[in-house]
Amino acid sequence: MRNVWLLGGLATVLTTVALAIVLSAFFSSSDDDSVDLVDREQFTVDLVQQALERYDRDGRYDTLKYYNSAESASGEWYIFILDAEGTVVAHINQSLLGRGVKEGLGVDATGYRFGEVMLGTTEDGLWVDYVFFNPKTGKQDVKHSWVVRHDGLIFGSGWYEGDEALWPDFQLRLV
Repeated sequence: MRNVWLLGGLATVLTTVALAIVLSAFFSSSDDDSVDLVDREQFTVDLVQQALERYDRDGRYDTLKYYNSAESASGEWYIFILDAEGTVVAHINQSLLGRGVKEGLGVDATGYRFGEVMLGTTEDGLWVDYVFFNPKTGKQDVKHSWVVRHDGLIFGSGWYEGDEALWPDFQLRLV
């Protein structure tokens, strides 16, 4: 009889904990750009995959038009597209259009030439970490981008750390 009582009590505790987890997830921040840190890598990969699917479905012109529009972005989440030479052909920040990542735009605040690394990506994709202007915070932040080569273009997206205190560790990884 005691074992039945213990099992019943354990089941009640587990049910309560599960319900608390579900409710906390449901009532957590509802911002469109709030993605759990654990899920950021997969979310980024999925976002780029969706861009590739849009490109295959809608073609180059419509895809570039869409990713150059405000409707394509949600906070820090946006797609950028480079041509084969590394020129920005789609970006939420229209002032970057036509600029190249082989120099200038593709060199971060630490001197790391991330643009050249991006140009080396393949159809399998590549992660690139660098420092870049975060449109959400208005500051330079460490950014992690997933880039994939597809039909002569490079599609990418990523997320920002949002904490300049991380720069020293980031710089150590670049050496």
